[in-house]
Amino acid sequence: MRTKVSELYEIAKEKYSLTLHGGQSGLTNSAYWVYLAEDFQNMSFLKGGELVITTGLFTQSTVSLYDFIRALVMRNCSGILINAGKYLHTADITPEILEFCNANSFPIFSMPWEVHLADIMQDYCSLLLDNNQSVNNLNAAFQNALYQVPIHENILRTLNQSGFETAADYKIMAIQNLQNTTRLTLPLNSKGFKYHLFEHENLQILIYNSSQNIIPLNELTEMICFYDGIKLGIGDTVHSLTQIGQSCKRARFALAAAVFWNRSFVNFDDLGLFQILFTTSDSEILKKLYKRHLSKLEQHDADHASDYMNTLRIFLLSDCNILETAFRMHTHRNTIVYRIKKIKEILNTELDNSAVKFDLLMAFYIKEYFEI
Repeated sequence: MRTKVSELYEIAKEKYSLTLHGGQSGLTNSAYWVYLAEDFQNMSFLKGGELVITTGLFTQSTVSLYDFIRALVMRNCSGILINAGKYLHTADITPEILEFCNANSFPIFSMPWEVHLADIMQDYCSLLLDNNQSVNNLNAAFQNALYQVPIHENILRTLNQSGFETAADYKIMAIQNLQNTTRLTLPLNSKGFKYHLFEHENLQILIYNSSQNIIPLNELTEMICFYDGIKLGIGDTVHSLTQIGQSCKRARFALAAAVFWNRSFVNFDDLGLFQILFTTSDSEILKKLYKRHLSKLEQHDADHASDYMNTLRIFLLSDCNILETAFRMHTHRNTIVYRIKKIKEILNTELDNSAVKFDLLMAFYIKEYFEI
């Protein structure tokens, strides 16, 4: 877990006479770094998660404290610490500013002008560097745990020391296109949610103890997928840290399915037959099954520019109902009747046998599985 704003506040409130004015609900915000900001034009340098320290020099260029704070919130910063006494005073923290900070869970602090910025920044940077190293060690431990079978005892010890017990229920989520992680960590931290988020092979991997009753799965899913463009794959629940590699693979397959079907998220537990196909180790058997049942029809479509493969798939998914198939394909009923007759001739089979229908539908699932 990253350093929280509350930790930075606790180590400095007595030593540097810090006062917390508002935004108390944001004390759980993660602080990735401290940043000295005096120029409103440099907001683009902020990456998100910074605790911003300022003397208020920006007010000399007619920028108000309220507008400055609004810009910091828009950049997903974790809080602001004002070095009050010259350019800004505590009286400048108006009720309007406090209302905004409270509404956005954005802590606002002040400290006397006599405090040397270099001193407090040195203390903060030292703490953040130590904690960042701990986070990096935890990242490495989780990444190793995804691939090691069995997991080395030293890795388990590192995970245990960080609050992740070996025997517990865990769920993994694979997230694509989450550019700014603070958009997720801020609400998770505010609810006291125990988790770890790390980057792995251009994805964000979220692991958490699924026995927590703090955030239901559907709420967590909505929270992650709130922003456009994000794709999410949800792995199944495993009952030990030694099994998280398995959950991660399944989460990544669910993510691939979400991308393939153009959905915001896919839960591995909802994949049905695809779960069985995913756990089949002999892919050649699957390919042979597919070719045995559908290769003739696929070749006919390729040679004659027909649409029999798609017609048969929708016909099977429509429980072999001609009218339903015609409706779903926006095609006349007689056209579907003709196509089904031709399909039977090409495959040399009838479609009123449940075993035949099962084999054909299975073949379509296999085809889609390999496309995913």
